[in-house]
Amino acid sequence: MPQEHKTVATRDERYDAQRIEQKWAKRWQSDPSLYAAEVNSSKPKYYVLEMLPYPSGALHMGHVRNYAIGDALARYMWMNGYNVLHPMGWDSFGLPAENAAIKNNTPPREWTLQNIAAMKTQMKRLGFAYDWSREVTTCLPEYYRWNQWFFLKLYESGLAYRKKSKVNWCPECCTVLANEQVVNGNCWRHEDTPVEQRELEQWFLRITKYADELLRDLEKLEGWPEKVRIMQQNWIGRSEGALVDFDLGGTVGPAGSTITVFTTRVDTIYGATSVQLAPEHPIVKDMTARDLDLRAKVEQLIAEQRKAKEVGDIGAIDKHGVFTGRYAKNPYNGEAVPVWVANYILMDYGTGAIMSVPAHDERDYEFAD
Repeated sequence: MPQEHKTVATRDERYDAQRIEQKWAKRWQSDPSLYAAEVNSSKPKYYVLEMLPYPSGALHMGHVRNYAIGDALARYMWMNGYNVLHPMGWDSFGLPAENAAIKNNTPPREWTLQNIAAMKTQMKRLGFAYDWSREVTTCLPEYYRWNQWFFLKLYESGLAYRKKSKVNWCPECCTVLANEQVVNGNCWRHEDTPVEQRELEQWFLRITKYADELLRDLEKLEGWPEKVRIMQQNWIGRSEGALVDFDLGGTVGPAGSTITVFTTRVDTIYGATSVQLAPEHPIVKDMTARDLDLRAKVEQLIAEQRKAKEVGDIGAIDKHGVFTGRYAKNPYNGEAVPVWVANYILMDYGTGAIMSVPAHDERDYEFAD
């Protein structure tokens, strides 16, 4: 039986990562044009942009994973003959940066810029193929002046407006969070800080004015995960339908005595068996002002809805609600239908009120059942 021979590499023969990486890092950094997009080129164009990091002071492994994927894609397209634009920048504007500066007793500008310098050094050590000549820093006036210019154009065109709306509020960050930044009811940055619901006046953009074009262009996103495409469709929020007024029996206060429902099937209105309101509908607030028992039940519906939003699947919620004790008049046949508050009705969809037609809608049937 032949003897097994083992070969042991000497220290000098092993791959010396530190020495090799330092050598090539110097080479890459000595030539700023190495990863720059060609200004005049007949090559097909390709743009790679990863989400800009918040300059917290140090990269973590989540950063490395994200930017390594983008780097691999950029290099792959370069090797396939594309003229690749691959910039980097810093999401450095906003209250989190100011709060961090206060906590560390350092002026915000100084705190932010020193963090950027440290993280940029780390990125260069990792060898990411960025065109640093196109670096952007969102807290510098050279960048945000164009944000301001763009916003003014939106405002002048009637596309930016203010209204009150429920928001996710982190008392630690002292700022508003997107639904995606709420994890298990807590802030994504401060995992032990419960997120509060507050009603604040804020700016909105009328993206629904471009809903048809936005939805049509989603079809061009070949290879994108279906979950992401659905998320984009929900954000765009386009729906075709009609507004119908149901007169509410009795007076409920300043919100008025009419419930305006949104329906995509006005032809089924003769089969309406109830009117359902979102838990955060203004009329619900008036109805529960003096009914503490009803208010407690509505708060429970709000909590259920919030939890379903956190996991990103409001459609899978166990649909149920509470009867308000009120009735509304069907404007087409004069029938009185009960008014319910339902946990699956969203205030930011349509008018926050629907008519329930179990014979023609699966969700309505599930609720009625």
